[in-house]
Amino acid sequence: MSKALEFPVVCIPDLVKQKKFTPLILPSGTGDAPVGASEGLLENVLKHYFGDIVFPQQKMLPPGHDLHYTADFLIVEPTTGLHIDLEVDEPISFATGKPTHCIGEDDYRNKCFVDANWLVIRFAEEQVSSQPERCARFIAGAIAKITGNQTYRQKLADVGKVTPMKQWSPRQASKLKRADYRQRYLSQRRD
Repeated sequence: MSKALEFPVVCIPDLVKQKKFTPLILPSGTGDAPVGASEGLLENVLKHYFGDIVFPQQKMLPPGHDLHYTADFLIVEPTTGLHIDLEVDEPISFATGKPTHCIGEDDYRNKCFVDANWLVIRFAEEQVSSQPERCARFIAGAIAKITGNQTYRQKLADVGKVTPMKQWSPRQASKLKRADYRQRYLSQRRD
């Protein structure tokens, strides 16, 4: 049996691995996708640690597509121009009540961002809700490792590591819904 996939999920473009950071597709403005329940909390933490390099709800139009994808957050690393698509994945959609962001479900979307030479980092909504500073530390570590920019890592040096979480299957997400799992962790979230 293979190891279950875990959040945070990181997808690194081949060009980025070669230290070629210029995006092949630039953002095309602010989108109007629904904002998740924990995104406001994460935005406050991101703005605190990363400042004006954080852009919520940025659209990107992959070649051959009629519809944009909207990144929950875009971070543009200032020394290299590396574009980072940050995503916050919830197990159940409040809008539809159905499982979402299940294992494999976002693979094509991730590929579109990676093909545009954007680094993709996906967190589980529960991680963002309960550990926003630890998520910021993870992002800062990725920036430091990939670009060599230690600025943000130093700001978060005293913050612990984010606790990994298993990704869910549609069946597991349905069980979480029946147990009111999402509502419980959102009601306990840190302010």
